[in-house]
Amino acid sequence: MTQVQEELEVVLQRYVDEVLNGHKDELLEEFIHPQFRHFTDETALALENDGTDLEGIKAGLIEVREKLAPHYSAQVTRWEDDVVHLAWKTTVTHQGYIFDREPTGKTFTLTYTGKTQFKDGKIFRAQNYWDPQQAFTVIDGD
Repeated sequence: MTQVQEELEVVLQRYVDEVLNGHKDELLEEFIHPQFRHFTDETALALENDGTDLEGIKAGLIEVREKLAPHYSAQVTRWEDDVVHLAWKTTVTHQGYIFDREPTGKTFTLTYTGKTQFKDGKIFRAQNYWDPQQAFTVIDGD
């Protein structure tokens, strides 16, 4: 691993710790490139606030926190130039109307993969690959 990749992993871990888990939205611009784009299909979440730009991401993060109280972790699985491949775990509690379903209070963990590209030391593009059925099985189950 190169020194640059090591430095970018620190940026990524700080983003997870400080923004995603620490809810310090005021730091978002420190980690996200101005031309950032998000390509994950999140239609199954049925969010009211969703977008691919910085403001849409902020609004979506706030809504997801209110409805799922998520806690994130990400493990680097490999690098391809400036793209890092990740294994994500997100533990959530279904406490608000999301997934087109009333809250159940159930807590569960979603696992999925993703890749994040960096530009100028910031997160430039991100795409995660998740299976909504993981959530539906728990939410709709007994």
